[in-house]
Amino acid sequence: MRKLIFIMTALCSVCLLCGCNADSDTQGEVETIPEQAENQENQEIPTVNLEEYPTSKPPEETIVPNGTEIDAGATPLEQFVYEIHTDGTAVILDFNGSDTELVITSQIGGYPVTEIGQYAFEASWNVTSIVLPETIEIINEQAFADCESLTEINIPEQVKFIGRGAFSNCMSLTELTLPASLTDTNEEMLTNCIALQDLYILNSDLNYKNWGLEESETKCTIHATSGAEILSWAEQNDFPTAIE
Repeated sequence: MRKLIFIMTALCSVCLLCGCNADSDTQGEVETIPEQAENQENQEIPTVNLEEYPTSKPPEETIVPNGTEIDAGATPLEQFVYEIHTDGTAVILDFNGSDTELVITSQIGGYPVTEIGQYAFEASWNVTSIVLPETIEIINEQAFADCESLTEINIPEQVKFIGRGAFSNCMSLTELTLPASLTDTNEEMLTNCIALQDLYILNSDLNYKNWGLEESETKCTIHATSGAEILSWAEQNDFPTAIE
């Protein structure tokens, strides 16, 4: 009997010791929780003001026009992608319509259209004619590249710059006039314009910048005033010339 009591007493002691250890471990874990919670409370959580980040916001360099009025008789505006700059001018960025004879408006909601953007009409294979407004000042890189059916286009008298490859692969274009206002061009402007027959250059100081004419099998006639810089290049490369 005494042995049984002794054994039971020993077992109780062991249980008490295990319980104490468990309580100690648990107490140790609990002691760290308030400290962690305090750190979490003190930590600043960043907030986002949704009003500062609207779901649709125009680029910083553009403004939203007051209206979308265009010139009477111009190709409908929904066939184009355009942009209004903060300087109050508009640029045509892309053509996504189905019309083949285009008339570009001179203004959008009162903002003058002064620029044709890069690749704006690139690969518009079905377009046969384009009328640009007199407000245009810049025709950017590859603006009309690969317009294979384009037979006629005007370059307005206000245009100062034509970018690289602007009319490259316009294989149906037969005539083109570069206005007196044009002072700067880039390479490959007329590359593979295989049907070009007459090129009129009204600025006597305009220099040839590897436009790609020398690659054509049939050489177009260069029309210019007497003493024009382009005539020297034409003579050196055996292009026919006409003095205007």
